[in-house]
Amino acid sequence: MHKNPANALEREENTLSTEIAGKIYIKRMKSLMLDAHGIFNKDILEGDFYHYFKTFIKKKEKDDIETPLYISAFCHLKKWRPENLKFKHIDELFLAGFKSYLKSANFIKSKTNRLKPNSQASYYDKIAAVVHHAFVDRYLPEDYTLRVQRIPNEASLAEKLELEDFEKLNATPYDDELVYRSSVFAYLSGFRYSAIEAFRWKHLKYSDTLNCSYVYLIDPKTDRPIKHFISPEAVDILGERGNDEDPVFADLTYYRVRKGLQKWFKAAGLENKARFHNWRRRYASNLNYNDVDLYVIKEMLNHKKVSTTELYIDVHETTKAKAANKMTIRKEIPNGKENS
Repeated sequence: MHKNPANALEREENTLSTEIAGKIYIKRMKSLMLDAHGIFNKDILEGDFYHYFKTFIKKKEKDDIETPLYISAFCHLKKWRPENLKFKHIDELFLAGFKSYLKSANFIKSKTNRLKPNSQASYYDKIAAVVHHAFVDRYLPEDYTLRVQRIPNEASLAEKLELEDFEKLNATPYDDELVYRSSVFAYLSGFRYSAIEAFRWKHLKYSDTLNCSYVYLIDPKTDRPIKHFISPEAVDILGERGNDEDPVFADLTYYRVRKGLQKWFKAAGLENKARFHNWRRRYASNLNYNDVDLYVIKEMLNHKKVSTTELYIDVHETTKAKAANKMTIRKEIPNGKENS
């Protein structure tokens, strides 16, 4: 505002500014009134979803959470919808349309290589996660992710680690001790890479009552707290305890892990299985091999559904043979003899 307008133009600018300020005031008061009464403010739907997405990614990066998959999902969304995308465009039809796009899309840097089913599932899940958070942040009137089924993951037998594979890897020289220690910890604990990256020394605790160590932190994938018990061997592989706020696996990056695993697994003749997530799958299968109840395994993996846990478990031949040997038509009788 011009404090002492010198001419007609400045007086007109003051009048215009006053009108604009009045409209902003009314809009803000309306928003506060709606919020106070728990009513969704439809004006928010005009907001820029892409701007919200970028802010979401920056917050993840600030929290030291890996974001490459979010960035890739963002790039695919921009490729599918290059024009301005507002919150009012987000609904179940939008999510279903993005699913259809992914099923026929190529990798961002390729004109011929189609996205694999698990990549499709991963990118859709990342978009769905952002849409869900937009609902939680009250940018959307509904959680539309509940109306659309996610793209299912496909289990690949060729990529699974067998029980004997760890012995091969353990007998194979490795160049990066940090990658080795984080891998062994994941093998013994079932932690995702994102949880390992978020792991600080303050999260490692001990229960005198249960005589067992555990890790208590917020799972970066689910945003839910987990209290995860771990074995003495898993604690030993962590090394000497540092300061509370220090990362347990300092200097570990996703790129370093990926390159380190590729080199290590290739030397062991297991190149096609060089995925960090395979440690988590092997952990689930090892628990099953040791007759741990499926529901307990579900809780140990922090899964919401048992059906998800079932996808992780690979039943070893020893377990199958043990089950087969229990089948009989002979019946025990009190004197110890058998009837056919």
